[in-house]
Amino acid sequence: MKAEERIAQLEAENAALREQVSQLQARLAELEGRVAKDSHNSSKPPSSDGLARKRYPRRHPSEKRSGGQPGHPGQTLKMVQEPDRIVKHRPQQCTHCHQSLERVTGEVVERRQVYDLPPMRLVVSEHQIEQVTCVHCQQVSRASFPIEVSAPAQYGAGVRALAVYLQQYQLVPSERTCEALGDLCGCEISEGTLACWAAEAAERLEQTVEKIAEWVSASQVQHADETGVRLAGKLRLPACQQYALSHPPGLACQARLPGSGGHWHLAALSWTGDARSLGQL
Repeated sequence: MKAEERIAQLEAENAALREQVSQLQARLAELEGRVAKDSHNSSKPPSSDGLARKRYPRRHPSEKRSGGQPGHPGQTLKMVQEPDRIVKHRPQQCTHCHQSLERVTGEVVERRQVYDLPPMRLVVSEHQIEQVTCVHCQQVSRASFPIEVSAPAQYGAGVRALAVYLQQYQLVPSERTCEALGDLCGCEISEGTLACWAAEAAERLEQTVEKIAEWVSASQVQHADETGVRLAGKLRLPACQQYALSHPPGLACQARLPGSGGHWHLAALSWTGDARSLGQL
């Protein structure tokens, strides 16, 4: 083979190899980009993130100062015209001659208001049944307890509603929900009692569920997804469905967690951003 032919052959092979390297680099870039994508930086569903929790780099410090930025519409407490209670502070004696000012009329020169919570404690209401003897026929008539008062001692609707709200909507674990109620209100309840209250709330939501089913049947938009959530350190894939509602305007979302006994958790979200949980179903 002549030198010119050999050079031409090598140049052709070199061009072919360069083309192959270019294709492989493009393929590698595509695969690396595909691996780097997850539900946070692409349209991929959370269920595709896998079992490993991705570690994100810490945010770099910003040059902006912390807090509200210039031009941001700040929010502050405003004084009300009719406060719930008034605490008067007046001098007991004259700062000059030290004479008593107890019977001297004063005037309010400055006001300040404090927003605070009242002491959180349980209020025990005792329901008493009376019987009355008729003065005409001597018939003894006896009253009855309200239907919600079914035990000698029980927690009322307010405590139950707060417990279900914390567990179902705020997603506080059962053990911590019981602990929070004990710390804040002095309620000593068990996780089993909390589960019963959630089940009772679900029963009361049956009519609400039927109404949402009517809205869903009339909805023009429906979305289904298996959104990944972590329970006890493990990735679970609950079935999740969302619907666009025309009346009332907003979204309805229901999700069923694996191992939840087939219960659906239902929530509604209005277009104004107000969210309310409808409970575990």
